[in-house]
Amino acid sequence: MRKPVDVTFGLNDTPTPAVLVSGALQQTAMIVVFVYPAILLAREVQASPTQTAAMLSLAFLVCGASALIQSAGRWGIGAGYLAPGTGSATFLAPSLLAVQSGGLPLAAGMTLVGGFAMALFARTLHRARAFFPPEIAGAVVIIIGMAVTLTGVRALLRTPDGAPPEPMALGVAALTLAIAVSLSVWGRGVLRGACVLIAMLAGTAAAAWAGLLPRDAGPDLAAVPVLGLPDLGHVGYAFDPVLLPAFLIAALANSLKTVGLVTTLQKLNDADWVRPDPRSIAGGVAGDGVATMLAGLAATAAPNVSATNVTIQAATGVTSRSIGYATAALCVLLACFPRLSALLAQVPAPVIAAILLHAGGLMLVNGMELATSRMLDSRKSFVVGFAVVTTLAVEAIPELGSWVSPALQPFMSATALGTIVAVALNAVLRIGVRREVSMSVPARDVPHDALSDFVMRAGAAWGARRDVLTRAAEQITWCVDTIAGFGLTEGEVTVRIGFDEFRIDVRISYAGPPIALSATAPTADEMLADEGAPARLAGHMIRRRANKATVRHRGGVTQLDIVLDH
Repeated sequence: MRKPVDVTFGLNDTPTPAVLVSGALQQTAMIVVFVYPAILLAREVQASPTQTAAMLSLAFLVCGASALIQSAGRWGIGAGYLAPGTGSATFLAPSLLAVQSGGLPLAAGMTLVGGFAMALFARTLHRARAFFPPEIAGAVVIIIGMAVTLTGVRALLRTPDGAPPEPMALGVAALTLAIAVSLSVWGRGVLRGACVLIAMLAGTAAAAWAGLLPRDAGPDLAAVPVLGLPDLGHVGYAFDPVLLPAFLIAALANSLKTVGLVTTLQKLNDADWVRPDPRSIAGGVAGDGVATMLAGLAATAAPNVSATNVTIQAATGVTSRSIGYATAALCVLLACFPRLSALLAQVPAPVIAAILLHAGGLMLVNGMELATSRMLDSRKSFVVGFAVVTTLAVEAIPELGSWVSPALQPFMSATALGTIVAVALNAVLRIGVRREVSMSVPARDVPHDALSDFVMRAGAAWGARRDVLTRAAEQITWCVDTIAGFGLTEGEVTVRIGFDEFRIDVRISYAGPPIALSATAPTADEMLADEGAPARLAGHMIRRRANKATVRHRGGVTQLDIVLDH
């Protein structure tokens, strides 16, 4: 793994103390901002201030555990990247349904089941690798970016009474966004590493000056204890099979989101990234599942790897996993000061909107890069495009969720439905895609353009990388020209190509003597004196340009096998 040039402190680097603290504060700030699922659950059960504080504190503990698990990445649990979790909006809808029908114990029990389902799903990801190629992971990241961005737009432009937003609110959002972008682009050292935190602090100060601080966004602060461990009096468990489909859908949507975000982290941390690493992706999903089970045990809101926290790394160039450990420590500290955590959760809406716009824009770009890292044919283009259209449809017509039964409503969030459509369409449109194709050309008049088009069409259907396909087309053309140029056959040359994600296998067959794949090139004297030296030079070049090349001659037919790593 080679560190990209725009990453200051990479995955295994140890940041300076100032960068470590500021980075952990930024990651923790996002956890605090997105703790609202726990607040909404507490409101739904009409929890007392003490119970609300306990649920908030336990939510922070679970998010801290998530940061620790994902950063460590041990025993197949955790991605091994800086990937803290924040409150999961995907699990919120089914959790509210469970609270309405059976109280907080039912929500806790079903969340526990959902986390267990995620951990099981992680164990099948290596077998389902073909269903989650980079373009699907990229589509999921685009969907997340759109959802985050549109959430920010609504938070900024929608007001409770439907009136236009206040000019001061727009000004605060613009100031926050300008500071975050400016420090991300032109900042150096700690200023760049803490660009989001500095922007949040400046925006909150401006909102306080403008009188925009929320007054009733959280629990009654006077009734929340200043210091103390979480009270576990609200913890209880129940199970209802009727709600199982809703929580399984939420578990699948959370898992697919984690697949996209961990793939983004892989690409962000490796300048030589070419394909998703299924082990760290499966570990990330398993880590999310374990964190969700911990949330169920604690009877608080479920977490999920945070898209905003991932984009902070892209903006700051700081991806060190050490920050994950520091973030976990800060979450434990917050859990011991419930009044402070409840106060910090009341970030002004214009500031949140600006941070979401900043994060969503970066996420959209990362998703586009990921989705187009491979060649796209009409099938894959339709999958990505229709998934995005589905997301936009749900965002444009939010009442879609009320048109279906409560059991299906978890399907109807923009992120969940768009992701499910992407995965389902990819699975369906894979029907008819051949993993091996062949073409025969005359040796006397080799159609170079037709050969190149044949390779590119096959690669686009497979979702192969353009640079590898270009190399394969050049290699195949070179081989066929060599066979024809040295008169090794008078008939047709058959080219067969296969693909298995990790390599491209080429078999070139013809009736005639074998070509010599010489390990060494002929000398200058041999080129002048030996008539067979040019053929040996051509065979040597074929061997050098391929990752592996072998030749076999049997029954008058020669088979030249070439392997190109993908």
